Amino acid sequence: MAGRPRTIDDDRIFAAVATAVGKVGPARLTLADVAREAHASTGAIAQRFGNKRNLLLSFLRASDILLVMRAAYVSAPDPVTGLVRAVVASAGPDRSPEEFANHLAFLHLDLTDSEFRAVLAEQDAAIWNEMVGYLQSGVAQELLVVDDVDALASAINSLRSGTQITWAIGRRGLLADALRRDLNALLAPYHERAMRDRPEPST
Repeated sequence: MAGRPRTIDDDRIFAAVATAVGKVGPARLTLADVAREAHASTGAIAQRFGNKRNLLLSFLRASDILLVMRAAYVSAPDPVTGLVRAVVASAGPDRSPEEFANHLAFLHLDLTDSEFRAVLAEQDAAIWNEMVGYLQSGVAQELLVVDDVDALASAINSLRSGTQITWAIGRRGLLADALRRDLNALLAPYHERAMRDRPEPST
């Protein structure tokens, strides 16, 4: 016998997870919190995912961060601007101090549970690979001179995480502005070197 059709899709549930985590954090999160945000019954959420751990794992696996980064990248006029936009977009929307702290607490869960950590490692590798591609495009268009693209991609990925944490401590200005500032400072020498190395136009 065919199972009952789903009356609520995963995207709606995962959006509810993101909202609920922002409000209470992953440790205090309950299936009832998610159900309330999704306008569904707790039983429906439990039937779909079984328990909170499975729900959070599914939420993490369904991350659309690469799609978000690519959308920001393709909207830019050049690969360097696109790289900066993609990294800024990867940090997500502006959040209140409490929401940001609660989402940051998710990282602790990711790092202490081996299965969560494995999913996070896959995502981190995919993001790194994405940034390698952006940098290679910048080099190909002679906007950057980079001796070791892989190493620079790693530095950008570390900056992406580190700036979010240091910004969360000081809370000065907007996170997007802090990411742009730090990224532009990191990329400036590579861009300036490319501009210096460009041949003078013939007269």
